[in-house]
Amino acid sequence: MKEIVIRIISKIKNDPKLLDTLNGSSSILHDSGMESLQIVHFILQVEDEFGCEINFDEFNMENLDSIDAFCKYIRQRNPELSGQGQP
Repeated sequence: MKEIVIRIISKIKNDPKLLDTLNGSSSILHDSGMESLQIVHFILQVEDEFGCEINFDEFNMENLDSIDAFCKYIRQRNPELSGQGQP
């Protein structure tokens, strides 16, 4: 799951170098360089990719503190994904 999330970020930023520089502890907000509209686009792509729905009104921005934290949040939203790429 982590690799897919990194691939989505790299695609949105149109920056293939992010595939090598981002890791589980990377901050989605700070290390990816995404701006607010790109973050929204990222979340929409994640919803499509993993078949989950993220409620923006209830979403805690702390879930973007790291890619690992975000993956944990996604697995909680879609229990069918719990076996994909721990953490």
